[in-house]
Amino acid sequence: MDEIKVKFKKPKIDKGDLLFYCVFLAWPVLQFCIFYIGVNFNSVLLSFRFNELNETGTELITRYWTLESYKDAWDMLWYGDGKRYIAFTLKAYLTTNIISVPLGLLFAYYIFKKLAGWSAFRVVLFLPSILSGVVVGLIYRYLFAGLESVIGVNLMDPVEGNLFLVLMFYNIWISFGTNVLMYSNKMSSISEEIIESAHLDGAVGIKEFWYIVLPLTYSTLSVFLITGVASMFVHQYGVIEMFNWDASDSIKSIGFWFFAQANQYKKMLSLDDISAAGLPTLAAMGIIMTVITVPIALTVRWALEKFGPSEE
Repeated sequence: MDEIKVKFKKPKIDKGDLLFYCVFLAWPVLQFCIFYIGVNFNSVLLSFRFNELNETGTELITRYWTLESYKDAWDMLWYGDGKRYIAFTLKAYLTTNIISVPLGLLFAYYIFKKLAGWSAFRVVLFLPSILSGVVVGLIYRYLFAGLESVIGVNLMDPVEGNLFLVLMFYNIWISFGTNVLMYSNKMSSISEEIIESAHLDGAVGIKEFWYIVLPLTYSTLSVFLITGVASMFVHQYGVIEMFNWDASDSIKSIGFWFFAQANQYKKMLSLDDISAAGLPTLAAMGIIMTVITVPIALTVRWALEKFGPSEE
């Protein structure tokens, strides 16, 4: 029997469309190459330098391919204020997640069920996400300062107040809208047939949320938790927006420390400037924190996949 050969005609590619796609993608690809690959690659190279002043303190001497910057960075973490900053970061991360994750899921479920006032409530929640973080920080700063006449305590006072409480309230509120939006969008994709079938089996109210909605929303929740852990040590938790650079030592995170150190070099013109002497140590600090963060994030991912609810 003779074989039947079928010839497929290759689709003709319009050169104008191809040019449009190339031009359209050129700008984001260029930004990615420069501001992600280029910056990170330069940071790795910079971490293997070590800058020191000469005996008279007038000239900067740079040594290449040395681990001295890593040694200085580790000493700052272990023997300096680094441990205190990391401890605050862990405390802030756990506090915000313990409060915001359950509340975010419950409020997303409230919107998903379209209960009374859900539309207006959604608008109020998303307002902080629309406004600039600096604007929202100033609003809350004056709001908490104004509460002194009501509760008799200045919460913004580093000694008598509770700056940690103020900062955590701000962080939870500023991120609440985004979290609820993502959770509610995931819940809205749940098939109506699944919900109706669950109702026939008696899964209503809290049972519907616990056995149906939560497992089907778990993939979005796990992404938030994993990315939160991965960015935990570069998050400054709104300290700059609320308190600027003169924040109290009791609320400084390791992320704020990075921002503060980089702010000292923002007017630097070249690495030959004496003011840039600490940049290799700062780059080495970033590499060390990355090495610490990666296994933690992978462990959290493994735990969430192993012990989390299944969608099946």
